Amino acid sequence: MPNKKTPASLPGSPPFPFPAIPPRMLWSLNREGIIDWVDPGRDPDPAWIPAGLIGRSVFTVLEDHPALLDQVCLALSGTSAQGEIQRADRSWTCQLIPIAPGGENHQILCLFTESSLQGRLWIQEALTGTAAALRKARSHEEMPPLITRQLQVLLGVEQTAISLGNPPETPYKLLFSWGDWQGKGPSSQALADYFIDPRIIHKLNGRCSPLEELASLEAYPGPVYGTALTANNQQLGALWVGRSQPLNDLERQLVHSVAEMAASALQRAREHELTRRRLERLSALHAIDQAISGSFNLSLTLHIILEQVISQLGVDAADVILFDPDSLETTYAEGLGFRRYQPQSGTSQSHHNLIRDALYKRQLVALPDLAEERPDLLGSGLFSIENFRSYHGVPLIAKGKIKGVLEVFHRAPLQVDREWYEFLRTLGAQAAIAMDNAALVENLRRTNLMLDQAYNTTLEGWVRALDLRDACTAGHTQRVVERTLKLAGAVGISPQQLVHIRRGALLHDIGKLGIPDRILNKTGPLTDEEWDLMRKHPVYARDMLEPIEFLHPALPIPTSHHEKWNGGGYPDGLRGAQIPLEARVFAVIDVWDALSSPRPYRDAWPAEKVNNYIREQAGAHFDPQVVEIWEKVFGIPD
Repeated sequence: MPNKKTPASLPGSPPFPFPAIPPRMLWSLNREGIIDWVDPGRDPDPAWIPAGLIGRSVFTVLEDHPALLDQVCLALSGTSAQGEIQRADRSWTCQLIPIAPGGENHQILCLFTESSLQGRLWIQEALTGTAAALRKARSHEEMPPLITRQLQVLLGVEQTAISLGNPPETPYKLLFSWGDWQGKGPSSQALADYFIDPRIIHKLNGRCSPLEELASLEAYPGPVYGTALTANNQQLGALWVGRSQPLNDLERQLVHSVAEMAASALQRAREHELTRRRLERLSALHAIDQAISGSFNLSLTLHIILEQVISQLGVDAADVILFDPDSLETTYAEGLGFRRYQPQSGTSQSHHNLIRDALYKRQLVALPDLAEERPDLLGSGLFSIENFRSYHGVPLIAKGKIKGVLEVFHRAPLQVDREWYEFLRTLGAQAAIAMDNAALVENLRRTNLMLDQAYNTTLEGWVRALDLRDACTAGHTQRVVERTLKLAGAVGISPQQLVHIRRGALLHDIGKLGIPDRILNKTGPLTDEEWDLMRKHPVYARDMLEPIEFLHPALPIPTSHHEKWNGGGYPDGLRGAQIPLEARVFAVIDVWDALSSPRPYRDAWPAEKVNNYIREQAGAHFDPQVVEIWEKVFGIPD
């Protein structure tokens, strides 16, 4: 029988049942059954005074109680026994305890307790002790050994078992078994089948009864009693006890009372554990929600989900399989709890069929015991490698679309309830949401990338249009873009900002589209009036680009790259740190490249002359610190 406990698990048990309260009367019998000593107690029974008992044979004194005399014979043979005496005035329970059996000093101690008032007091005290014992339990799993200990001390039971369930949703199963049940039935397993049979359990309601099905056996194995575990009008299961001697009515009443108390305690403990488990599962769902909302990394999110699947469902391993509706192909995404299986090795055909069933039928594939339901799977692929004995696959559906399958594996058959399945489906829904969010983010990323490429292509088109108008600056833009990005990184501008630096550098002269060709392509010196127009190209750039929101972070270079450190620049006459850092960086690169390149009205300057000029203009035209970094970055010789 499952969960069997040996008597060694309950140390300190007495060799015979002993009453929980002092007996009202004691007799001592010699080996011949002669009464040789009597203690009448504080309330002597007038019918049985010591003078009328000592020296007489117990068989004469109790001749009107043959059932009890049978128990006396059993005690004289060396076995503890118990019987009842029913009289018109009062009733007695007699416990017969052999002392030094088989020897010259063999005696029988007869302990009489009054069945009515004493019995009620005994039950009350026994239940008080049982309640105190049950309060020590921290979970419902700890209660059966405590119940067994109480019954063993109070009644000398030799075997106990507890079956719990909630048919038809949750079949009865044997939660606990103690003692040697061998010989109590046709076989240990057959006896366990009696204990979980709902038809037998439902007949127990309201009383402690012998298991009649055993009495019909050819070789009756001895009494086994069962009583229902009922709490709040709900039958939770049954408590079973076995003892070599039959239980009297009072003892049956005690077993039933203990069962009622145990059922109430078990129910409260299970409800407490259920509440705790639900809180843990809510916490798990919250952790998953945070992972979904806080990370766009699908692999990381699925890993967190699988951790919660294994922890909350009590399984050994789990994985997520992705489904591509276009190619109808499945791919392994993430897994946890596998010991030797390598996903890249592929799946067996039988395993693949399970995945397809979940995908195409859009329903849970539940195989809690593969040995019974799909034994063909045990020797194939993943199931053989990992020794899995249970499988569940739940389809991942988001917005009506199949995203994949969440698979759950266990290395032993699973016995789960409806709430377990509901939480599995909830976790599957969370995984589907995570996958859907990841797909949305990936689609958004691709769209943004395409938009970004389109923006950059447009910007480069503008620059080429400008180059066509001003042939003398062809190539200038591309050169200053590359050098500006290098210097910007060196001065500490963040990588995220460099994309805007690049756009600003590309568009630095876009305002020249507003300058007439006669001025832009003039080969001779410009007049003062023409210079006034030329100096307006940063303003034209601002007017052109400001309406375009995504180019706002790039505006500092097109609008301020002609400002000077000493305030003598244009168009706004900004000074020092008033000039955006991007524009200060670009100004050095722009002048460096312009002076190093030929123009229609002059030749290119020698490198040494250009370098000296930029050094001279540090603090006047240029930011001195930017010039210092420019020298280091580009290796400008002293």
